[in-house]
Amino acid sequence: MMNTKKGFNTRVLVACGLLASISIVLTRLFSYMIPLAGLPALRIGFGDIPVIISGMLFGPIAGGLTGGVSDLLGFILNPMGGPYIPGFTISAVLRGLIPGLIYWLIRTKNIKFNFHIANIIFSILLAIGILFVFLSQEVELSKVLMMLYGAIALAFIMIPVVLSRIIKSKDSLYSFDKILFIVTVGYFIISLGLNTLWLAVTYEKGFLAFLPGRILAGFVMIPLHSIMIFVLSRWFKYIKIS
Repeated sequence: MMNTKKGFNTRVLVACGLLASISIVLTRLFSYMIPLAGLPALRIGFGDIPVIISGMLFGPIAGGLTGGVSDLLGFILNPMGGPYIPGFTISAVLRGLIPGLIYWLIRTKNIKFNFHIANIIFSILLAIGILFVFLSQEVELSKVLMMLYGAIALAFIMIPVVLSRIIKSKDSLYSFDKILFIVTVGYFIISLGLNTLWLAVTYEKGFLAFLPGRILAGFVMIPLHSIMIFVLSRWFKYIKIS
C-alpha cells in the first residue's frame, strides 16, 4: 500500500478520483431521501462505500480527500433539493479518514484488539437505541411485542459473531470483523453523532427529533455496508499502488 513518506503518486490520485466519482453517482443518483421531522434528513444509499474503501486502501489523508471532494462536487452537480451544510462536508472527510486511521494502526502498529467483542458492544448499544426509539415515540408495547423486540435485538447482537464465523477471509487484514468495526465506528460517530447535530443546528430543531430514524436505519445499513465492502475486499489484493 501507499507509503506516506513518498506522498501521493499518480495511481493513487487516479484511484481516489475514480472512487470519488463512484461515490457521487451512488449518492446523487441512486440514493433515497427519507424525511425526518418533516425535513429531508436521512439519505439511504451506498455512496459512503467508495469513500470508506479509499481510506482502507490508501490511508487517512487520501480517504479524507476522497470524501470531501465527493461531497462538494456532488452538491454542485445535484444538491438534491436541500441547502449546503458545511458540517456534512466535514462528516464526508471523516468518513474516509476514520477507516484510514484505523487501518493505518492495524498495519503499522500491529495492535492487538478484539474486534469481535467491540462489535458485540456496539450491537448492544444499537439495540438499546432501538428500544429508546419505541419509548421516545410513546408506543405502547404489549408483552408479545416486547418478546418480539427481545428476539430481534438478540439476533442483531449475534450478527457480528455469526457472520464472522460464516464469512471467512484468507486475508486477515480484511477480515469481516475488522470491516464491520470500521463501518460501525463511522456510523456511530458520523451518522448518529455529527450529522444529527448538523441537522439540529441547521433546521433549529431538537437533536432527538432526528436521532430515532437514524438509529433504525443503522439496524439495516451497518450490516449491509459491511457485507458489501467485505465482498469487494476480495479484489483489494489486485490493486497495485507503487
